[in-house]
Amino acid sequence: MRSSRIRAALAVLLLLISAGCAGSFGRGFLPGASFGPDVAGTPFRFVGYWDGWQQSNLTQTPAGVTEIPIAFGFLHGHTITLKGGVNPGYVSAADIAALHARGVAVTLSLGGWSPSNSLSFDGNVAGFEKSLARVLAKLPFDGVDFDLEHGSTASRVKTLSTLIVATRSYFTSIGKPQAVITYPAWNRPTDYGDDQILGNSQVAGALSWVNVMSYEKADIAKTESDVAAYGAIFDKTRINAGIDIDDNPHPSVAELGALSTWVRANGYGGMMAWTVNSITAAQMKAITGN
Repeated sequence: MRSSRIRAALAVLLLLISAGCAGSFGRGFLPGASFGPDVAGTPFRFVGYWDGWQQSNLTQTPAGVTEIPIAFGFLHGHTITLKGGVNPGYVSAADIAALHARGVAVTLSLGGWSPSNSLSFDGNVAGFEKSLARVLAKLPFDGVDFDLEHGSTASRVKTLSTLIVATRSYFTSIGKPQAVITYPAWNRPTDYGDDQILGNSQVAGALSWVNVMSYEKADIAKTESDVAAYGAIFDKTRINAGIDIDDNPHPSVAELGALSTWVRANGYGGMMAWTVNSITAAQMKAITGN
């Protein structure tokens, strides 16, 4: 009888712990937080973009990915539109909840390289916030990734600086100050105004981390050089070295392992991959060590 009561008490305790953990996802994540240890016990972040138009199963994302930006939502003017992988039902609230249960953060990436979904903002912050609220009411994203890859350097600096700071303020105002807010940076800080964006103290304070799109294919030494240039102007623990494993030629498994080792040895936050839809077990192990 006593053992039954003990088991019952433990069951209740586990339910309470589980409920508490589930509730933490609704509040978002600490800016710059890491979500899992590497093999040496040092925090290591692995961000894997999910390519919506491949229409693969989001919940089958392999273990080891700590954050998934969903590509892509569209921002035209101040209105967010969900399509191309989100709207047709390939991402649902249940999918996101399943990833939350695994400790994976899920964000909405706005923009992308294609001119048809290029991010454009008209400066209407209040309108953007209302549009974001409507999206969050349908899908419990943990934050926003701003993937602005078109326009002049001056317009990119202005748009990202405005949106990043405003979005942090918005999430704070709704009781989610720890939401994930990120953007993918270009190869080098001076290429497209990233040095100006990260040099803005308000922007730097509002960002969770930066994913450096140093897609140097098989030239890992060049990727390391590009990432190091960002490390000279921004918090290294909030910088992820980006690699493209979708398009050929892409880094070999050995090169991915070498880059992962370099990232850890030099105090960077982790790595980012475009994309995780069809990532192989060997690539995952090379990146995460697991």
